[in-house]
Amino acid sequence: MTGGRDILLADAILRGGQPTFDARDWWRGAVFYQIYLRSFRDSNGDGIGDLRGVIEKLDYIQGLGVDGIWLAPFYLSPQKDFGYDVSDLRAIDPRFGTIEDLLELIEEAHDRGLRVLADFIPCHTSDEHKWFRDSRASQDNDHADWYVWADASADGTPPNNWLSSFGGPAWTWEPRRSQYYYHPFLTCQPALNLRNEDTLQAVIDAMAYWRDLGIDGFRLDAVQCLCWDEALRSNPARVTQTDDVALGGGPNNPFARQEHLFDRDLPFGMSIIERFRKELTDGHPEFALIGELADVDTSRLAVKYTGGQNRLHAVYDFDLIQKGKSIRRWVETLRVRSRFINSGWLLNVMTNHDSERAVSNLTKFAEDAGQRDAGAKLLLFLQATLRGGAIVFQGEELGLPQPKLDFEDLQDPWGINLYPDFAGRDGVRTPFPWRHDLKRGGFTDGKSSWLPIPREHLLLAVDKQEHDENSVLSFFRALMAWRKEHAFLRWGGEVVCDADTVPIIAIERHGDNRAITFLANFSLEERFYPCPGKLIAFPHSTARQDAKGIHLPGLSFAATSTD
Repeated sequence: MTGGRDILLADAILRGGQPTFDARDWWRGAVFYQIYLRSFRDSNGDGIGDLRGVIEKLDYIQGLGVDGIWLAPFYLSPQKDFGYDVSDLRAIDPRFGTIEDLLELIEEAHDRGLRVLADFIPCHTSDEHKWFRDSRASQDNDHADWYVWADASADGTPPNNWLSSFGGPAWTWEPRRSQYYYHPFLTCQPALNLRNEDTLQAVIDAMAYWRDLGIDGFRLDAVQCLCWDEALRSNPARVTQTDDVALGGGPNNPFARQEHLFDRDLPFGMSIIERFRKELTDGHPEFALIGELADVDTSRLAVKYTGGQNRLHAVYDFDLIQKGKSIRRWVETLRVRSRFINSGWLLNVMTNHDSERAVSNLTKFAEDAGQRDAGAKLLLFLQATLRGGAIVFQGEELGLPQPKLDFEDLQDPWGINLYPDFAGRDGVRTPFPWRHDLKRGGFTDGKSSWLPIPREHLLLAVDKQEHDENSVLSFFRALMAWRKEHAFLRWGGEVVCDADTVPIIAIERHGDNRAITFLANFSLEERFYPCPGKLIAFPHSTARQDAKGIHLPGLSFAATSTD
């Protein structure tokens, strides 16, 4: 049943070859700062972040030393899934601003040397989109085949057992058509039929519209959902319950009980990606396409989605987020990722808008021991020194922990549906703390914000860390500067040492006729690493060296060179 996937994977490995580099590969090794628009900065006092709020803070972003920004969806939307349910692919939601605001943001970002990625959702729309309103009306209109429709089974139930990753069936009955429509996520997010040429071209045309306004690339949402099994075969049961794939929704989400062979990562999806690449980059060689991979064995499949020169430029996944609670298993994951990076690229992600904050998720033991900042620095160190690029979610540079919100404060439909087993994604999406001395943290001048601002975040606000040379923010800025001084980290080779070194993670990076070994001690106790290399200066490192090797205090890191 997996033969098609495995053939494509083998083909990608064989034809991938070694990466080639030129000036157009600006995205390779880039560090992107992810901006969750609703929560970054509210410029007009309505309690919701907006484009002008980002413009106000571009100097701050530039000062971080990142290469670009990734903007969360700003398209017209009912906001039932906070922008990932788009009702017009070519319009800006007035909550976030105007087209003039976006153009100004792009220009101001470019003036500061920052690239701009826009989030784009190619797999589904809102059920309020005109296309879907037409499609659901009958089986014989111009948009009738623009979404995924299927007849009921003989007993009236859905055509197969596919489940929404948000919980419940992935099919909803539409009486006007006497058919079910498919939705991999919420019921308000019907799946587009990208096998239909008219649908596919309309989506590509919408993407080209934003490209021509001056953005530098897209982050493409959920590319594993671009296609589905035409025969609508039911998924088999998962034989062994595992967290090997980024499923989300808590341990009791029924979505995790299936092997998603027929509703995720189908071979025809590669032809859709190849169309995206050709039509969006022909004549625009610097335009970048970066895909999100979830719900599947992402590290192993990354090479398939980026293999050759005609698919995605890069992908990011959830493996570092999902598998980091066991350091030994994390090392094994890093070794797999390193082996499968081919002509495309992986972006290393520790936190994003769908996960918990890394400090609480991956270094909770440090947080529990009162060493949260040390844990935050350790994660940022690892993220910045791994091969590939990186996406840093807003607030990671401050070391923000995951807050606990009351049920009454939850806005995320995923969390509301699955509470208390899964509290949803609101905790990572709370408004950004700019100032510690204001009730709403300088996020808004209005009387309320769309989510509460956690008190513990105010204590870590930008103004509290700005001039503290030992803060997480100061470390992040120094880390980005160090990375830029060692340019080969953007593209150089990588050897991840085996798990025998755990709890120390050891990674050798090489390029420009030099090699640097990076060491990260993921324990609370001092550890020793036998290393012949010379300890080199690294921001905030407390490691020391003797004739036998490197001594790493708990939660510390170091860089050594054999040059």
